[in-house]
Amino acid sequence: MNNTVKVIVSSVLLFGGSYGLTSQIPNVDAKSVSSSSHNEVVPTPIFEKYNILLNNEGVDLTNQISPFLTSDSATIIIEFKTNNENALQALFGISNKDNGYRNNYFDIFLRNNGELGVEIRDASDSINYLFSRPASLWGKSHQGEISNTIAFVSNAENGTYELYANGEKLLKNNTSLFKAINDIDGGTTFTLGGVNREGAIDFNFQGEIESFKIYNEVIDELELIEMTTNETTNAMIFKAGDATKANYFRIPALYTLNNGRVLASADARYGGTHDSKSKINIATSYSDDNGVTWSTPDLALKFDDYEAQTIDWPRDNIGKNIQINGSASFIDSALVEVNENNQVILMTDFMPAGVGNNNALKNDSGYKLINGKYYVKLKYGAESAYNYTIRENGVIYHDISNTPTEFSVDEHYNLKKNDSPLKLEQYSVKFEAGNLLEYKNGVFVDMNIFYKDSLFKITPTNFIGFTTSNDFGETWEAPKLLPPFLGLNHNASYLSPGQGLVVSGTNRIVFASYATNQMVFIISDDNGKTWSSVNAPLPFANATAEAQMVEIKPGVIQTYFRTTTGKIGYMTSLDAGDTWSDVNYLDIVKNTSYGTQLSIIKYSQKINGKEAVILSTPNDENGRRNGQLWIGLIDPVTNSIDWTYKYDVDSPGYGYSYSALTELPNHEIGLLYEKYDSWSRNELHLKNVLKYTRLTIDDIMGK
Repeated sequence: MNNTVKVIVSSVLLFGGSYGLTSQIPNVDAKSVSSSSHNEVVPTPIFEKYNILLNNEGVDLTNQISPFLTSDSATIIIEFKTNNENALQALFGISNKDNGYRNNYFDIFLRNNGELGVEIRDASDSINYLFSRPASLWGKSHQGEISNTIAFVSNAENGTYELYANGEKLLKNNTSLFKAINDIDGGTTFTLGGVNREGAIDFNFQGEIESFKIYNEVIDELELIEMTTNETTNAMIFKAGDATKANYFRIPALYTLNNGRVLASADARYGGTHDSKSKINIATSYSDDNGVTWSTPDLALKFDDYEAQTIDWPRDNIGKNIQINGSASFIDSALVEVNENNQVILMTDFMPAGVGNNNALKNDSGYKLINGKYYVKLKYGAESAYNYTIRENGVIYHDISNTPTEFSVDEHYNLKKNDSPLKLEQYSVKFEAGNLLEYKNGVFVDMNIFYKDSLFKITPTNFIGFTTSNDFGETWEAPKLLPPFLGLNHNASYLSPGQGLVVSGTNRIVFASYATNQMVFIISDDNGKTWSSVNAPLPFANATAEAQMVEIKPGVIQTYFRTTTGKIGYMTSLDAGDTWSDVNYLDIVKNTSYGTQLSIIKYSQKINGKEAVILSTPNDENGRRNGQLWIGLIDPVTNSIDWTYKYDVDSPGYGYSYSALTELPNHEIGLLYEKYDSWSRNELHLKNVLKYTRLTIDDIMGK
């Protein structure tokens, strides 16, 4: 067993702290911990014990703890390893073990899907509290189980319970009737690794308790965040509250450039983990040391109509469904590098104010065709008709008279009048009494045609556009919108996040996107200067057919994609993407009926003497869980793939949703993935669940 998890539990009772008792307890190594950031000394534990191996039997610590847990303030710290085979395990319990009192207990528990929680039950007072958060724990890796640090705070003075994990405050709950953990009726039995209920140990723990500590005081929130931050937390590329000011990140992408730099991008989401409509920018970071360390995240694409705020989005049954209504957003990014000049292209969906997939106009491209050219159309003020278009040099024309106006847009689609920038007031958001308020904050920003208060507004439908970088992802140029490939009376397709593809030996760039009943491959043969499309039919409608492509040999591309069949679909092109085969399905994995995005790359080195690809996907028909990597060996004659090796990324019950693969310059594999079930309504708005790890091919092959 190699899974290290640290738990800090803090409980406040009513009558103050009790210190300096550690020396009275046998077999205790007393320590004082000094905070590096606050220069405060953490109270000395009243009890601590180390390196306890448990095999579903529990350890009775009643005599060692009960006499000293005398204060209404208490802190419990536990460090542990577990193989997560038990569906439900208690790390520590305080209980009434007498017959007839099986529902009088307190425990700290974990489930084998990474959920962390606390129960406080006292049947004598009709108290039955359960507080938990899914996807709170890190699971296993190729090095064994991963170190976690968690904390629970029970504060009698404030009547609250709090839960922390891995440098993050997970939840805070108020109760009308507070119950202290040492005030449970008959709660005189203290058990490590279980709960003694009517003389038997329930919720048995299997593993190693590396460290167990109790204090008679609540630890400060900032201290707890610092104490629960660990190596895994610090290895994250995008982290809640970082330089992007976002608390939530989804939709990862990775790409290794020709100069050895590794780029990462993701949605920086400010309104919880909701898709558009919301406030979402595109964050990027890069690594120049084989993906070991990463640059401070920056925003390659951002809208300023709403302030970038670090907000904890509510997770209660009502609040979790609230979305920001008025913001423009970017969503779902994909990366590629141009062969000719090493320019990086970042493509993404562009959403006008208040627009998401569900409410985007489906019968309108947002363009007009004038004299054989497509122009973005606009409406003015309160007018209902779109009587204006953006012409050459950004000049806005009145189409009825076909004359230029005094208005224009710059390269970022910001409005100008007589070449002077126009401004509008920015919005902020806040929650009051459970309601989301979107209000003007007194800050003035450039007026943009994507904003709800703009003088000229773009059509409320979805668009695809891109930005470029000429310095390997350090800075990004002004964005450009793509023309309407599906006709004037059809909204744009939706981009498949992850990687684009450059066909070997050519200047052809291909991105995958999808629409109803079809894949739409977005193609450039002139290094991204102009774009066209190739459509391929799909045998199902209304599917989110997010796809990733891999060139298995020169000119032969296979596209693997999400379906509604419970299987991964794939199609093949033998002519660099000009035509496509019928859809086939993989039998090696199962997905849910709504499917999940996947990632697939070609590996540069041969495996067992053959060309190989690597696939990343969940493998569970009941949810986005059980992440796996598969190595497939290519048959160059039949273009078929023999899926030979399988690697379990995490424990089967742990979440695994959208993912991104890249081959690092040293031939290791970089993997960035959503470590939770992003479809589950119970797992909305989870922070710090975009996990990054590196693997060798031997790791994946199980050597």
